[in-house]
Amino acid sequence: MEDDPDMREALEYALSDFDCLFCSTLAQGFKEWIRGWDLIILDLSLPDGNGLELLQVVRLESDVPVLVFSGRKEESVILDAYAQKGDDYITKPVRLPVLKAKISRMLDRTEIRRFEGYSLEVSKNALSGLCPVQLTRTETAVLEPLFGSGYHAVSAERIIRSVWTRTGHDMSLKTLSVRLSGLRKKLKPAGLAVLGSRVHGYWLQRTEDEDASG
Repeated sequence: MEDDPDMREALEYALSDFDCLFCSTLAQGFKEWIRGWDLIILDLSLPDGNGLELLQVVRLESDVPVLVFSGRKEESVILDAYAQKGDDYITKPVRLPVLKAKISRMLDRTEIRRFEGYSLEVSKNALSGLCPVQLTRTETAVLEPLFGSGYHAVSAERIIRSVWTRTGHDMSLKTLSVRLSGLRKKLKPAGLAVLGSRVHGYWLQRTEDEDASG
């Protein structure tokens, strides 16, 4: 989240290797964070509020890495960001290669996603929980944004972007439906269901009985 147009333009250039969405207001951030992003870069001084308000809400639902990127340099502000479970804090101005390196390092550290007692080991394509499940790379890419969003729905488009990022392969909505059908059967013995539909998005639920539909 960044409200300064010049800084946002510089960030867009520096982060061109990543799949990014820029939000200029706190309200937009509240709306967009639940789409299952791998990392949130959070400014504090936004036109409609303090970015830490969003961080508090995010931490109720998700352990997605949050990098606080702000011009505020007061020790009390920095400590407050860490107290709210921000993962790192970097002050402006910053050399963009340094920022990019920090982002890459944070993403490298988040190869394990967690949801309700389940762990998705991205690098090993493995799910652990009630019973271990070996996944394909594509199945892992489908599940990864769902693990990052808690019980919030993730759009089909966001899942397809995850597949492209992780595998380099494009996927149609029809193919995604087929993949999800097979994945639901695979996850059922582990007590985990993928619920939702193309229209409403998809989310996870811990259950041994629930039939997933959509």
